Amino acid sequence: MDDKSIGLGTTEPQTAGTCATCGRPLTQCGPNGECLRCLVSLGFLADGQEAERPAARGRLTPGPLRYGHFEVEVGADGFPVELGAGAMAITYRARDTVLNSAVALKVIDRRVAQNPGARSRFLREARAAANIHHPNVARVTYYGEQDGECFYAMELVEGETLEARVRRDGPMPFALALEVIEQAARALAVAEVCGVVHRDIKPSNLMLESDASGALTVKLIDYGVAKVMGPQADPGAEQTQAGFIGTPAFASPEQFASTGQSRIDTRSDIYSLGVTLWYLLCGRTPFIG
Repeated sequence: MDDKSIGLGTTEPQTAGTCATCGRPLTQCGPNGECLRCLVSLGFLADGQEAERPAARGRLTPGPLRYGHFEVEVGADGFPVELGAGAMAITYRARDTVLNSAVALKVIDRRVAQNPGARSRFLREARAAANIHHPNVARVTYYGEQDGECFYAMELVEGETLEARVRRDGPMPFALALEVIEQAARALAVAEVCGVVHRDIKPSNLMLESDASGALTVKLIDYGVAKVMGPQADPGAEQTQAGFIGTPAFASPEQFASTGQSRIDTRSDIYSLGVTLWYLLCGRTPFIG
């Protein structure tokens, strides 16, 4: 078994403006730099559809999965416990068998991991979160590669997303919404000091958990489309992520600009946080369409 651990530092620049799979010029791309045609061929997109939960890519037979010293927890049905899934990766509830502690384990799809550019971006995501030390950020603690798959372990947040909370209970009380946004803003302030722009601030990327006393804590998660600024920035990273990056309903105006991603900084995250506040108070986004 090939099990390689990689330190959390800088990454190699990628080829500019081309698909990580086929090399075609990019006009639109998925989160890991693939063109839409390749996403369809990989099974992540049906023709004319957006990326959805990759149910067909999930484990088809029951039993535990093990990545390095992390063992994925198995539910009552005998299948691995999934915390979330996207077009490129699945996040499992797992256990660190060395420290005997629960973690969230994000595993990139094996077919996507065959692309060096995709692996590099996945590692960059892990490093971005690992370098931010703050109570309101779910921190990455380990990165590894095994049998053609890439994975990283992060703090397990025992709670729910702000989106799930609003969907269940409706708009938040004003005081609670302000407390939530204040905590999220603290996380963004520290991320700025670390030279990281999230670029996808929204209710589904903010978790809310409570401790034994009932005190609520907000955790910022998912740095999958983060931008690293300053001396640690990858000179080629932004060029490989052509097209729109983010979630349209929460994105800042500059994220839609034709000038590209080079002008985006923390102010873009602050705008998205403002839209998130609107969502918490109204139960919907300010712009629909």
